Amino acid sequence: MYKSAIGIITRNSSKYIQECIAFNYLIGFDKIIIGLDNCDDDTYCKIQKLPKAILTKVDIFDNGEHRPDLGFQHKGYQTIYDRYKDKVEWLAMFDDDEYFYDSKRRKINDLLIDVASDVGQIVLPWLKFNHNKQVLSALPNVTRLAHFTMREHHPQIECKTIIRLNNVVTQGNPGDWYYCHSAEVFGKTMTFDGKECNLFNAKCQMIPEHYDTCLVHYITGSMEDFIIKYKNWVRENALLNKTTSWSFDSLMQNGGDVVDTRMSIYADELKELLKLCKT
Repeated sequence: MYKSAIGIITRNSSKYIQECIAFNYLIGFDKIIIGLDNCDDDTYCKIQKLPKAILTKVDIFDNGEHRPDLGFQHKGYQTIYDRYKDKVEWLAMFDDDEYFYDSKRRKINDLLIDVASDVGQIVLPWLKFNHNKQVLSALPNVTRLAHFTMREHHPQIECKTIIRLNNVVTQGNPGDWYYCHSAEVFGKTMTFDGKECNLFNAKCQMIPEHYDTCLVHYITGSMEDFIIKYKNWVRENALLNKTTSWSFDSLMQNGGDVVDTRMSIYADELKELLKLCKT
């Protein structure tokens, strides 16, 4: 039984996939599960160039076909849950641009070991870092967590959770993927209404600066990545007959309004790990 695992469904993320996997190895996940969703770039090859010590913790599977109305991550999340529900105690399902932060650089298992046995989820407030109006193609070999230091400031912060699999009650669609009986924040007590805590990608009133742990989300990456993401997002919503509330012009101008360098505490060690990748 693994203490912890992280599941990531990724599509054409070769630019960042080594950094993503190396970071999750660095913070101590026992297993790093990667679902490749119809990738037509060199994501798989980039993964295979990671150091052997990292690859021993990596499981890769092909996400295959899926229902477009559910989003490309839904099938992958279900596959991970089905395959690992009896093999993993704690499961995080984060995106390939979401990075766990702990102010004291503690390993994830060291944080989880002291969680009471009746707690089903650990809540992580979610900080959105932006593209900083930077063009990454002009800055080769830089890491996201060292380079992108501007984030949005929001009074209401979204959150994701790390789930204890034996506490899962029911499953829904990606917006409310898990229902568990109880939840808390690392080192702090939090009370939620209702008998079941539905917190996956939920919103709650949390000020991340008040917590030692959070999830950093590089929501737009570089300007090039943002343009690609925006166009894909508009196209996918059009297929679902949904309207978009994002304004391309406003988001292009918004590089973030708060300087936040918290992720720099991991930068040097991550850089050394990435130097070990095969060329």
